[in-house]
Formats: sequence, C-alpha cells, structure tokens
Amino acid sequence: MYKEPRDPDRLDPQVWKITSVAVMGPFLSLFDVVSVSLSTLAVELHSSLTTIQWATSGYLLALALMLPLNGWLVERIGAKSLYLWCFSAFTLCSALCGIAWSANALIGFRILQGMSGGLMAPMMQMMMARVAGRHMARVLGYAALPIMLAPILGPVIAGAVLQHASWRWLFLVNLPVGALAIVLAIFYLPNDREETQQRALDLVGFALLSPGLVLFLYGSGHVGERIGQITLALSVALLAMFFKVAVRKGHRALIDLQLFKSKTFAASTVTQFMSNGVSFAGQMLIPIYLSRACGRSPSATGWLLAPLGVGMICSYPWIGALTQPIWSREI
Repeated sequence: MYKEPRDPDRLDPQVWKITSVAVMGPFLSLFDVVSVSLSTLAVELHSSLTTIQWATSGYLLALALMLPLNGWLVERIGAKSLYLWCFSAFTLCSALCGIAWSANALIGFRILQGMSGGLMAPMMQMMMARVAGRHMARVLGYAALPIMLAPILGPVIAGAVLQHASWRWLFLVNLPVGALAIVLAIFYLPNDREETQQRALDLVGFALLSPGLVLFLYGSGHVGERIGQITLALSVALLAMFFKVAVRKGHRALIDLQLFKSKTFAASTVTQFMSNGVSFAGQMLIPIYLSRACGRSPSATGWLLAPLGVGMICSYPWIGALTQPIWSREI
C-alpha cells in the first residue's frame, strides 16, 4: 500500500513512479497507428478500404463495450491485478495483429485489443488520484502529456514504419513497451488486494449500457443511412432503460448515477466529456482527412500533425500551477 509523506506539501517520489507506470496504459490504447495506414493495410491484406476500416472502428467499439466494467473489476480484483491482466492481454493482441494473415484476422485481433484497452484506459486517473491527493492537478499536468501526445505520435511513427519496414511493425512496436510496462507495474504499483470488495455484477445494467454505447457510436457514424438511424434509435432506448434501472438500483448499479447529484461532479464530468470529444475527435479525424482527402503520404501526415504535440508539450505542464489554488480550495 502507498503511504502519503508526512509533509503534506511535499510530493513523494513514489508518486512519480506510480504515475509513470499508470500513463503507459492509456498511452498505448490511444497510440493510433492504424488510421493513417488503412490504405496500405487494404493493399497488403488484399481487402477493400471499407472492410479494413473496421480495424479502427472495431477497436473503438470494443473499447466502448468494456469501459463500464472497469469500476466493478477494480473493486473485485484490485487495480494492480486488473492493470497487469489488461496490459498483458493488450501486448499479446498486438503480437497477434502483427502476424495477422488476413483482413478478417486483423479486425478480430483489433477487437480483442480494444476490449483490453477499454479496461485499461480509464485507470490512470484513478491510480493517480489515490497517490497524488491534493497534488492531483500538479501531477496531471505532466501525466497528461504522453496521453495527449499518443494520437499525435502515432501517425508520425506509422509513417516512418511504412516507409522503411513492413506494416506488421505497426503492431509489433508495442511489444517492448508492453513488456517494460508489465515489469514496472509489478515492482512499482501498490498492492491493493486488501481493498477489494465482493460486489455483485449488475448484469442487467451491463447488458443495457455497453450495447447501448456501442450502438450509439455506430449509429452516430452512419446517421445518414437507414441502418444508422435504426441503430441510433435502438441505442437511445437501451440507454434510457439503463438509466431507469440504475436509478432504481442506486449504489448497486453498474454506474452509480447518484454521484451526479453533486453539482461539482456533474459539471466536471460534462466538461471533461466535451473537452475530450473536441480534442480526440480532431486527433482521430485530421489524419484520415489528410491521407484520404488531401492525398498525403503517411509520413507527411504524421509530420503535419507534429506541431499539435509541440503545443501540448509547451502548455500542459502549466496546468498544475494554474489550477492548484482552485484545487486546494475545493479539497
């Protein structure tokens, strides 16, 4: 277990060790090397561009499918155990993607990879909040850098890989990073098995929420088509049913909606949702636009996105200094 230092104003070095390990999960899950490589993958795997796009869409949909299970699994087996299992599965799936023999095999392995990534991505902030305490804003300013840079560095590295090596290295490059993260997690992440709780899984909530999120994402991307409109309507119905069930179950629900009674929690959740949507939507769509609509090569697309990363490097470390007075007052 991690213990806070005696001096409350001093940030223990152990916090940085835990943070450095925690950021590797969301970094790899957001490290997008596929969006600028779709044309190459379609040619190499003898598939159409429409089919190979499911290597990206399937990954994102699988990620959304597993997100609601994160909180229950953390309580059930502990954050460290879940992190190790997910990182191991993600690394293994990267290897499987690297040896994929067809487009369908690649899509299937990417779906498995997205499922492990969906459980791994939201754990960074949770583990950081446990150890950083009142220094959360300061630590987050630095920890957010690799997370925000991942979608930017992905196209740059993908362009270099496609120019000098086989497409398979787009996925095999994850293996040394994954192996390093697993080793560091074993030694640096605190053991929280004693904090686990035997809470029953809300199967009804999971059966409503996860498919509802997946169908909503799919329907939103195909809203101009009949199937997209039907899917979107079905997702709204499932999400409405989940809301009704969750309100009735209270804290026993898969996601405790009673948390939204706090104005601070509700406002921060909505704000983060909107800011992440604006940020990640651009980072996901701009590479596709540059490569498909503008005809840029993967290498050129990567370098055109590089200035975004430079701007983030300059601004994000200031987050802690700018928000610490407000953070401390709220705590």
